[in-house]
Amino acid sequence: MPNIPYHASNFPPHYRVALFGSHNLSVTWSELVWAAITVGKPGLAHLLVHGMHSISDMIVRSHMVYANLRQTNSHFEKSALYEDLDPTEKGASSYFLGMMAAKIVCSRLLDTPFVFHLSMLKTLGGMPVLRTKSQPDLIGLDRAGNWIVAEAKGRTNGYSPTAMTKAKSQTYQLRTINGNFPSLRVCIQAYFSPELNFAVSDPDGYGEDAKDIVFDLRAAIRDYYSFVLGSSQVARASRKIHGREYQFRAIEETGISIGVDTATLKRLEQDGDFQVPFVYEQSQAVVSDDGQETVAFPDGLAVSLDQRWAETLMRLDPRARRGG
Repeated sequence: MPNIPYHASNFPPHYRVALFGSHNLSVTWSELVWAAITVGKPGLAHLLVHGMHSISDMIVRSHMVYANLRQTNSHFEKSALYEDLDPTEKGASSYFLGMMAAKIVCSRLLDTPFVFHLSMLKTLGGMPVLRTKSQPDLIGLDRAGNWIVAEAKGRTNGYSPTAMTKAKSQTYQLRTINGNFPSLRVCIQAYFSPELNFAVSDPDGYGEDAKDIVFDLRAAIRDYYSFVLGSSQVARASRKIHGREYQFRAIEETGISIGVDTATLKRLEQDGDFQVPFVYEQSQAVVSDDGQETVAFPDGLAVSLDQRWAETLMRLDPRARRGG
């Protein structure tokens, strides 16, 4: 399994060892895809409930992973297609990788698999609208019910201290979330050296003119899973993972199937007190008889990749991947 080296700094002393100094994260292609398709939008409602437009969005997101990265023996590196992009295209790709890094870091290191883009807040009654260029990208909710603020940066080449400084100032723009101060304000950067690396830092504090935001958490969680709740041309199929039933939908164009824990969906439909559904503490993997791996994540989503994503093919540059 490939590793992503990362360096963590400036976290309070009570945080675990993984948030001090340099370490490695073992990351699968399934996890990269999960991060790519769940971050940067107001939720999965924007992926599958709007017919072919939504399916196209998933194709684009998964293709960003498939086309821009290549696996070596132990790491992820830029593919030849990434290297051939013009500067504007590289900027868009590096931004996307930064968002993907934020999702993985929040889930794996901060116990925060639920991450929402601030652009969703307007549709959920959130207010006020922050200054677009200075606001952070993301907010997240951890297992203990604490909020975090996260700003993601991506760089085509080496680590950028300037980018982290800017990210720090952006995290200062939020004061409270639904009446609570965030437990962390996290800056996350994805960069290449030459392998894909992450950097994560906790800048702490907030600005004098920072804003408070309020929105409907239950509605946000419903949006997160809504591609199963909504109508779609994509058929569902039931499968069990470690005794739990999941509703899967396959997108043939991508070689990806996405499932949602059925019990989680039922909880969202119930009246009364609402608690954010955490299904597992860590990702759980199962392998079918045909050798295809399915990974279930703490947020109740599961991802299955077909042979187009096999490691033997993903070690090649995209132009050379044939027959998967």
